[in-house]
Amino acid sequence: MRKWLVSAVIVLTTYAGHGQLSPFAAEAGSLSAPQAQFLGGGGLVGEPLARFIGRNAHMGVPFAASAPDWGEEQSPYAGAITGAPAREDFGGGTNRSESSGTRYKASSYVPLDSWIYAAMDRLAVMGYLPTSTATIRPWTRLECARLLAEAHAGFDENDEAAAPLLAALDLEFAHETGVIEGAGNNGARVEDAYVRYTGIAGTPLRDSFHFGQSLDDDFGRPYGKGVNGITGLSVSAEAASVAVYVRGEYQHASAMPAYSDSAMQTIASYDGLPFGWDLRNGTTDRIRLIEAYSALNLADWQISFGQQSLWWGPDRTTSLILSNNAEAMPMLRFARVKPARMPGKLGWLGPVHFDGFFARQGGVHYVGLGPAFTLYGSAGEPLKPPPYLWGVNFSFKPTANFELGFAHTVIFAGYGRPLNLNTFLHTFSVLGNGQAVDPGKRTTEFNLTYHLPGFRRNVSVYTEEFAWDDPIEGKFLSRFAMDPGIYIARVPWVKRMDLRVEGVYTDLPGLVDGAYFYDNYHYPQGYTNYGQILGSWIGRQGSGGKACSTYWFNGRTKAAVSYRKDSADKAYLSGGNLSDISASMTWKGKKGTEISAMSQYERWKFPLLGAGTQSNITTSLELRVFAKMRIGGK
Repeated sequence: MRKWLVSAVIVLTTYAGHGQLSPFAAEAGSLSAPQAQFLGGGGLVGEPLARFIGRNAHMGVPFAASAPDWGEEQSPYAGAITGAPAREDFGGGTNRSESSGTRYKASSYVPLDSWIYAAMDRLAVMGYLPTSTATIRPWTRLECARLLAEAHAGFDENDEAAAPLLAALDLEFAHETGVIEGAGNNGARVEDAYVRYTGIAGTPLRDSFHFGQSLDDDFGRPYGKGVNGITGLSVSAEAASVAVYVRGEYQHASAMPAYSDSAMQTIASYDGLPFGWDLRNGTTDRIRLIEAYSALNLADWQISFGQQSLWWGPDRTTSLILSNNAEAMPMLRFARVKPARMPGKLGWLGPVHFDGFFARQGGVHYVGLGPAFTLYGSAGEPLKPPPYLWGVNFSFKPTANFELGFAHTVIFAGYGRPLNLNTFLHTFSVLGNGQAVDPGKRTTEFNLTYHLPGFRRNVSVYTEEFAWDDPIEGKFLSRFAMDPGIYIARVPWVKRMDLRVEGVYTDLPGLVDGAYFYDNYHYPQGYTNYGQILGSWIGRQGSGGKACSTYWFNGRTKAAVSYRKDSADKAYLSGGNLSDISASMTWKGKKGTEISAMSQYERWKFPLLGAGTQSNITTSLELRVFAKMRIGGK
């Protein structure tokens, strides 16, 4: 009881401080066209938001923006957005969507679970963000403000679906817009504080490496049968070219029912190792960092060090290569925070985005060494040193409607093999993985995103093609897992509603080794961090997908329904399946409060875990306060 009282005090204290918001340096009292349209039109929170802006008119946030100056003759985006000017200057020639004055100004990254990405995704498919990337996340706050300026440049005042999104984003990025205008990039603030209760009635699943997950893409947070809860707080600070971000939580999770002895023996035999570290047993009570890093911006290349989560790929309900399904890894990251343009004849590539990292895996207990993969390790203690990962991702957009990306990650070094230049260079070996010394567990992904002709401002199709070793050998279908999807930003006749349908497939036919994906002889605990898959919840030999639809009351208040299916091949641990249907509602209240509720019904059947079909019901309620208490930056 004491822990929950402390949690409530943290959130209420943050909420009380909301009134101490400091004004941003900007022009006096101007509203964007989307805000004026949105507030004038009323809506679910139109009048409260109008009163809020009226009381804070002294903040004077500038919202007008302009398009990037690629040059009319060379620009691949000329005419891409109906009615969009090639360039338009506001405020005495300031070109906000170029944001050239932020080349040495750092900002924190927007967390992967933020509402901002869903709003930006919708704007992108509507055609308002021609230089954004669908395949590399997270984005910095300054980059989001630049994209917001780009959206304003092409804003159609008759677009009722886009107006509330832009209005909400204008308020969110008021400070960053001021920085683009030339205001100082100095200060610190409380980003948000939150409390979430999750109750699970019935037996859930929490082992996608072998079976499945009832809850996914949640930063690897623990959960169990019964009462679960988190209390968190995030803060950030900037000082010119340096930024710092910290998000921490207290986490409580009920215990998971243990597997039977026969199930544990079968799993151990299949994995080829003693059944060791176990995610399913014991109650969890801990304080945990979700993300914590410092960053330095040098000419739009931001170097960051600390615990960070990455999402690579255009799909949103899962990602085959990197997602926030597992805990964030400590890493050194090197990212292009604003799209680059290649010189000379390579300019046809359009905006180019880049991301790269070097990280450390956690919770790994076993390793197989030598040509025979002799097993070393123990269930009681993780390996020292642990395995490491490096990865690189880049994409380019030759047109505003087409993006092509490439990503590559490698697990290498660790116990029994030193971390040095030789082991790193060996990961580039072209001799394949059948060497006496394994060069590392290599993954490769190709992805593309395309806005359909005739539906440019409404429909986007995309896919990931994910190879687990040997990506180029003339066996495309037998080597690549797939994750195709379609996103309809405005459902016909119901413009406030969107629809996303995505499939995911790792059950490839004709492979000699079953459960091929996310597994490895050298690193038998596979592509995981603390037991959770770094990629998709679909698992090692599964097929399924997810469909979801959201009704947008405005930019922040929305309701959604979704259906998910996951089936494992019978050749892998006797197979099985799960399916769930869920409904959620997020309501943005007054003074920066937000309430989210979710209910999910799930049925699953995995014969190895017992006869018959089992079910569970999950309910979740979260209170979040976006305090925006800022020190400095006036």
